[in-house]
Amino acid sequence: MPSREPDDVFRILVSELAYTVMPSVVICLTIAVIGLFAYDSIGNIQILLAVGSGVSISISKIFVMRAHKRFNATRQATIDEAVRWELIHALHTFIAAASICWLGSLMFIYHDLSVQILATALLYGYCAGVASRVSVRPYIAASAIVIASVPPTIVVALQGDTAHLILATIFAVFIGAAMQSVWHVYRMATRQISLRLEIEQQARRDPLTGLCNRIALTEAFQALKRDEDTLTCVHCFDLDGFKTVNDRFGHAIGDELLAAIGTRLQELQGPGNIPVRIGGDEFVMLQSTLSHPDDADALAARILGTLGMPYVISGRPITIGISLGYTIAPSSTADLGDMMRLADAASYRVKRQGGGVDREIPATLDLNAYSSAAA
Repeated sequence: MPSREPDDVFRILVSELAYTVMPSVVICLTIAVIGLFAYDSIGNIQILLAVGSGVSISISKIFVMRAHKRFNATRQATIDEAVRWELIHALHTFIAAASICWLGSLMFIYHDLSVQILATALLYGYCAGVASRVSVRPYIAASAIVIASVPPTIVVALQGDTAHLILATIFAVFIGAAMQSVWHVYRMATRQISLRLEIEQQARRDPLTGLCNRIALTEAFQALKRDEDTLTCVHCFDLDGFKTVNDRFGHAIGDELLAAIGTRLQELQGPGNIPVRIGGDEFVMLQSTLSHPDDADALAARILGTLGMPYVISGRPITIGISLGYTIAPSSTADLGDMMRLADAASYRVKRQGGGVDREIPATLDLNAYSSAAA
């Protein structure tokens, strides 16, 4: 089922459905206690069936939430997985609401004041709980409120006397207020989650270039697949002559140049390639899951070719040089700190030689083994 929210917000909102166990326990006990009292007072077997349905689906929903909570603890759901969880929760909620509707309607049919008082408490309690706890998925909450409360409200109105008509009117007003509460809670939750995600994203982005920063680089490296038959490469590079650009044209032009470089590096971003600005005119390109060492040479050449083309900054033609060093390590044992040191050493070495590309490969790494495997 498509969501109205951005994917990240949708996944978080659906994950929140796993944390409503206590309200489900309370409603399960409430259905049992009120329903059994109503059966004892009225003796209609349908009341027992409604109680059985409500209690059974509430218990099932509790197990679903526990399973969903365990799932959330292991990883973040994909969109398809989040949709499936949402549908499972929706199905349980709708069945529970139908059970409440069935039980409440039966209790209002009989002119037993004590039973009708308890039926009123059951409907109000259930709808209030749904409005406050399930509003993160408003279509589920709104539908459940309608299913649970509209038919009993009609039953109350059909009693015909003034007291019941007033009660039905209050129910109708309450339903409208509950709907408003659902959408208010949903909008507030969505706004807060969006703000939190935006702050988290800003904390992982370089504001000038829009590239990932050092924090995001560390997280991306930690998230790499540790396949034994693939390689990981770290490219470290900086700009030759960037200080001259700043001294000649000013820091504003230098910032525009860095932003233009960030745009070009984003064009090189793709599956396995993550461009990073770590500070000043220093950049990193993380290249993961290489199947052949030549892939690292090819990307290094693309970086030099892409960044080495002339720029036009505020009407001024500017050309900048690149000094790039890279290193390669098996994905299964790659360490970011070690790789950064080796790539930096190669970058400084090639910078002393006037720029270009160089690499620093650990003596213990046999690249021919990976070349043969790829072949």
